[in-house]
Amino acid sequence: MAARINAEAIVDPGAIHRLRLLRIDPVRFPGVPLKPLLRHAKVRRMVLRQVSDRTPKGGSFVASLGAAAREAGRRLTETEIQALAAHHRLMLHWSKRMNLTGLKDDAAIIRRHFLEPIAASGLLGDEGTLVDLGSGNGFPAIPLKVLHPGIDLVLVESSEKKSGFLWAVIRELGLRGARVETRRVSGRRDLADLTPCRYLTLRGVRGRDLVRGEGGPLLERGGRALLFVSAEEGEAIRRDPWPGLQWGGSLDLPSGPGSIVAILEPDPVA
Repeated sequence: MAARINAEAIVDPGAIHRLRLLRIDPVRFPGVPLKPLLRHAKVRRMVLRQVSDRTPKGGSFVASLGAAAREAGRRLTETEIQALAAHHRLMLHWSKRMNLTGLKDDAAIIRRHFLEPIAASGLLGDEGTLVDLGSGNGFPAIPLKVLHPGIDLVLVESSEKKSGFLWAVIRELGLRGARVETRRVSGRRDLADLTPCRYLTLRGVRGRDLVRGEGGPLLERGGRALLFVSAEEGEAIRRDPWPGLQWGGSLDLPSGPGSIVAILEPDPVA
């Protein structure tokens, strides 16, 4: 087991001097960037805590994930499966301090959080930028990045605490070409510096509200928006696609009946 610095709380500027005395980078702990978190709360204590590198239940999560992925048509490499297992482990650890998932057992977590991006991974190529809106716990975007390491990943998240978690996952997994943008998005103008992009993903947020209003195109030519939604929501999107985009089909997901990826593509006549 490796000892890692664990931030019990968020740091205020008055703690910077104490951090430097301890020879700890005041801008970023290993795995936890502090800069977006400096505006709130105070440090009560900082401890070295033993964090196990083993997966839960003696490795059964890794075995279960590998078997589920094979059933979904994707054989994961050892590198991929260990990266996904590390994401799972970090999510459980950080969930003790914030709400990252309501699912409790590994089977449900695998179906919902991991099988969905695994099933949708064939909709992506290996180049371009993927912008994920409302990234939260990092699903589906981080597994998609693991499965397509050649793409650049931008995680857009309004919560500073969840942004800290996402940075921790990026650092732990060693994801190159990945970053977190901590911002609140209320319209297309708030994405002007990130779009047009090759891929746009979201899950669990009201996508139409995030891309309303005036602004430039969301997707570059040949790009795709992959919306992880219910079948009912997908039908509404099919009837009334987002401005500048057209319906490109859908993909049923193995996580359960009624879960799909709605696909939108640039409208050539828009």
